[in-house]
Parts: sequence; structure tokens; C-alpha cells
Amino acid sequence: MHLTVLGLNHNTAPLDVREKIFIPEDQQADVLKKLRAEGIGEAAIISTCNRTEIYVSGPDAEEAESAITRTLVERFAVDRKSLHDYTYALTNEEAYKHLFIVASGLDSMVVGEPQILGQVKDAYRTAVTHRSSGPFFDRLFHRAFQVAKRVRTETRIGYNPVSISGMAVELARKIFGDLEQKKILVLGAGEMCEIALKHFKKEGLQEILVANRTFGKAQQLAEEIIGTPYPFEDIPELLLKVDMVLSSTGAEKPIIDRNMVLHAMKKRKNRPLFFIDIAVPRDVEPGVNDIENAYLYDIDDLKELSQIHLSNRLQESEKAHAIVDEEVGKFTSWLKQLDMNPLITEIRESLEAMRQAELRKTLQKMKDTDPETIKQIDMLTRAIVNKLVHPHIMMIKKNGSPAVLDLVKNLLLPREDDEKEMDSGNQGE
Repeated sequence: MHLTVLGLNHNTAPLDVREKIFIPEDQQADVLKKLRAEGIGEAAIISTCNRTEIYVSGPDAEEAESAITRTLVERFAVDRKSLHDYTYALTNEEAYKHLFIVASGLDSMVVGEPQILGQVKDAYRTAVTHRSSGPFFDRLFHRAFQVAKRVRTETRIGYNPVSISGMAVELARKIFGDLEQKKILVLGAGEMCEIALKHFKKEGLQEILVANRTFGKAQQLAEEIIGTPYPFEDIPELLLKVDMVLSSTGAEKPIIDRNMVLHAMKKRKNRPLFFIDIAVPRDVEPGVNDIENAYLYDIDDLKELSQIHLSNRLQESEKAHAIVDEEVGKFTSWLKQLDMNPLITEIRESLEAMRQAELRKTLQKMKDTDPETIKQIDMLTRAIVNKLVHPHIMMIKKNGSPAVLDLVKNLLLPREDDEKEMDSGNQGE
């Protein structure tokens, strides 16, 4: 069984590429179904603002990678070369390590941010719900969760955690300095917006406006942070009232276009308006940044800000990577043991059957042998077989490579021709 992951992230692909290869949770079932139709055994999808990764298991790693590529090319109408330029493909140990690193927050834009573990858990739950997770993925993902917990427990990588939403608030402070007299419009009511609003509330903003496509969710979030809810239809008018807009809606297309902002800026008499768009795909058209006194920051603009925090976490990151390496070794050993156990059982059963068959032939020629002697002969032959097979079993356990497994099979498991030759030899005695 091989694990293959094919993906792209904030290190390999710019935002305009990531937002094209984004798979919302409500569309993941279709992709998982397509992968199963391609002959994939188990599959899971992690798709966030900073990465889209597809994990699959199967007997052939190359075919698994090809199946993922075909699925993405067909779904997103991208050519293979463009996809290849921005993606990475990892198999087996490299793939286990990558998943453990991702779940631990070590590959995040903001190293150590805690949200990614929840997103990995969501990916696993979706796979389970749609029956694309089996025994191998169950063990793999639960091990990833354990590794992430160990990293957070044994290092300070998550100390004073900073999320993407937290970085957005920090950017707002850099823009305005004191936020107490500012008004903000928050578009969306999901986890990212909820976290950001908790941060903004601590800054003492003068007014917080919340708009969401589902008005009830806007009301609920506004009540929690003492803000004012609005329907989505009011966005054009709300742009006249606020100093900044934070957006993360999960919409597939921009909800704020250039014309909407142009119209608002005329009525604002060019009073500056700042947009912080942390959505993928983006909620605000990039062309907004060309409008005078309109300033647009997207999630990739936060990356530079995140580097300030990175230096403080590098030492803890090294400790965390050491933990990941250790856990990859443990998981790999467990997998090898799975492959070895059936072979070890087969060897023991085959040799025991051979021993008993030869013992019966010998005892038939020793009809007057007393029971105690028969018992001693049985114990002797059993001990000889065990001593002969023990070094080979240890070799399998210490180095269960395919070459070693094949060697031991050829040495200890009799082939049909060998058995016929032995039988004919015994008949001639």
C-alpha cells in the first residue's frame, strides 16, 4: 500500500493560482467520487486558503499521482504543464512526513497557527462521511492528530499563537495605529471572521458591522461581539460608512467589484478605504487596488508580515521537526510490520507443516519407538526448525525491504517443484 499526495500551497503557487485550484467542502464529495472511479482506494482532500492537497492510497504510486492529475485537469480546466509548475507530489515516507508537518502547523504561512489541525480533521471527517477512508487512512490521520498534539505539548511552537485572522488585525494596526475610532465591515460569518472579530473587539473599535449571505448567521455573530448585522444587499451602502473591510465569505466569485468601489469612493469624496481580503477564492476584485485612495491587501500580503513572527519560532520549529521525524519512523515501522506479519506467519506455518510431514514419515519407520522418545524427537525437530528460521525472521523485522522479503521467501518457502523433487527423493530411499 502506497500513500501519494499531490498538492500546491502558499510556498509553491501564488494566490491567483491557489484560488483556481480550490475545492470547497460542499464539492469535495464529487471529487472523491471521481477519484474512486479512477480506481483509487482511499482519498482525502485538504483545501484551505493556503493549500489544496489530495491524499490517496493504492498499490501503484505513479498511477495514483496520474489519477489525481487527471481529476484536477478535468475539474479545473487547467493544462498539465501549468499544474505541474505549481504542484508537488510526494509518496510514502515523504508523504507521511508532509501530512504530520501540515497537521502540526509547521508548513503554515504563520508557523504554529492552530487552525490547520481543525482543517485536517475536517478533511478526514469528510473522507469518512463519503466512505473514502479505510483502515489505512484511519490509522494515518489519527497518527497525524497525535503528532500534532505531541508537537504542541513538547514544544512552544504554539505559544502565543498567531492565526491568519490575527495577522489581519495586526495589519490593520499597522495601517491605522489606534483602532478605537475606526469602523469596520466584516463580510462573512465563518471561523476566520469569528476569530478576527474577537481580536478586533479587544482593540476597542468604534463600530463593527457584520454582513453575511445568511442574515441569521450575521445576527448570531453580531450578538456575540456586540456588533450590528446587515444583509448582503446593503454592502454598497455600508462601504460609505466604514474605514476598512475584512472579508472571508467562501464565495466562488468576488462579491465586491471595481465598479462598486468606484461608486462608493465618489460618495466618500475619496476618503481612504482599506480592504483586507483573506478569502480564497478572493472576495474583492484585484482591480480595486488601482482605484485612488482604495487599498487592497490579500492573504499573500500577510505573508511578509508573518515572517516577523517566524524568526521567534525557528528554534521551536527544529524541535518540532525532530518529533515529526521520530513519528514518521514509528509509523513506517508499523506499516512494515503489517507487511511482514502475514509472511512470518506463512513461513512458520509452512515449515511447521513440513516438519510434521517429515516427522510422520520417520516415525512410520520406527514403529517400536516408545512415546517418551517420540516426544523428545518432536521437541528436537521443533527446536532445530526454530533455530534455523529465527535469524531470517529477525532479518525481516530489522530490514523489511522488498528485496529482503523476496530473498527470505525464496529461501524458506518451498515451491511446488521443490516439493515434488523432495517427494521423489524420499520415495527412492
